[in-house]
Amino acid sequence: MNFTILIFLSLFCGLIMAEDGVHALGTGTISEKHSCSPDMCELMKEFGIMRQKLGVLETSLKDSDTRLKNSENQILELKNNERPMIVFSAAIGGDGNIGPFNTDTTLVYRAVKTNIGNAYSKITGIFTAPVEGMYYFTFFYHARGAHPAVLILMRNNHGVVMTGDHSTSSDGADNGGNAAFLQLQRGDHVYVRLFADTHVWRNGFITTFSGFLVGHV
Repeated sequence: MNFTILIFLSLFCGLIMAEDGVHALGTGTISEKHSCSPDMCELMKEFGIMRQKLGVLETSLKDSDTRLKNSENQILELKNNERPMIVFSAAIGGDGNIGPFNTDTTLVYRAVKTNIGNAYSKITGIFTAPVEGMYYFTFFYHARGAHPAVLILMRNNHGVVMTGDHSTSSDGADNGGNAAFLQLQRGDHVYVRLFADTHVWRNGFITTFSGFLVGHV
């Protein structure tokens, strides 16, 4: 639209200049310099000022668009780097002994205290990492001293750390636990396994399994 107006004004001014040249030739004089009428020249001047202002506005809009895109990229980066909240803590509910079993058995902690992120299953007793990152896990047990107790923290099918106590006739009860930092990939499984021919005592407070995400990549 601006270029159309400019072309029209230029042609109009050119016609006036040509007309002035014809009049000059008819009178027998030659003018070395031609100009628009005062009104037209003033209009051309105002139009030039307007074009400069539009150019400044266009530059400002481009700068604003660039800053907006940079802000959007920064927000997206912050969202990507934001650490999700993944925390769980559960205890073995009920009452009495769990075990001994003939084979190693995954313990299922059904009394869930916290499960933010829903990464722990109270049906299987398995924590499934929802994102890649560094996690921290703890597990504790209580057992009668007359029976052995051996528990091991598992990542997928591999043991990580363990805790336990052998049976004694003079010790009425035993308590133990362990903890570990684990670098997990998404979908990795972490759980606690009770060794064969051992036992732990269950209730809603004393034999527990907990973990949380420290940081993700």
